[in-house]
Amino acid sequence: MGYNVILADLDDTLFDFTASARQALAETLAGLGLTAPAGCVEAYLAINQQWWERFERGEIPKSAIYAGRFADLFARYGLDADPAEANARYKDRLWRHRNFMPGCEALLRRLRPACEIYVLTNGTADTQRLRIADSGLAGYFDGMFISEELGCRKPERRFFDQVLEAIGPEKRARAIVLGDSLTSDMQGGRNAGLPTCFYGDPARADGRCDYVISDLLDFPAVIGLAD
Repeated sequence: MGYNVILADLDDTLFDFTASARQALAETLAGLGLTAPAGCVEAYLAINQQWWERFERGEIPKSAIYAGRFADLFARYGLDADPAEANARYKDRLWRHRNFMPGCEALLRRLRPACEIYVLTNGTADTQRLRIADSGLAGYFDGMFISEELGCRKPERRFFDQVLEAIGPEKRARAIVLGDSLTSDMQGGRNAGLPTCFYGDPARADGRCDYVISDLLDFPAVIGLAD
């Protein structure tokens, strides 16, 4: 087997963040007494992505994302609500929704016990830990590394260097990055000199992707895990 140390992204790689975000946003707006205008949810997802990409590029601290994304959303639709309160409600709802990407649990079962699996995320520490704990899948993971706890973020090389130092530098030669983000996961793998596997639309893949899959259950073949 070529790789048996899996450095996996969480949101929209293993867990379906988009589905959970939709549900959490709808509940947040309802809790604030707001009616979601047409297109509001899609607008939020796009705005949220833009804020996170700014964080990945080092343009803003993570703390700026939370109220900022809701301030932008409310300004766009003329909604009268406090962005900080909206963010607090949203975070409280987000972790409560169990949504997984297709094939997630089957993949984790297939990788065990042949592989070590580590979650690498830029997400909010308390939310991500609650989501993992509530998912019923925590037993599949050997560890979780969160940017705000490490003091650096994907795609910085030092994020991955800290992960490998923690799990054992000798594992670098057997490690592969699995994720859906070109700017965070694939670029991060490139920065760290690690092989990468992009999960998503093959048409979006670029030179940062060593392998490309559109189905999680194709990943075992990538790492040489025989049927």
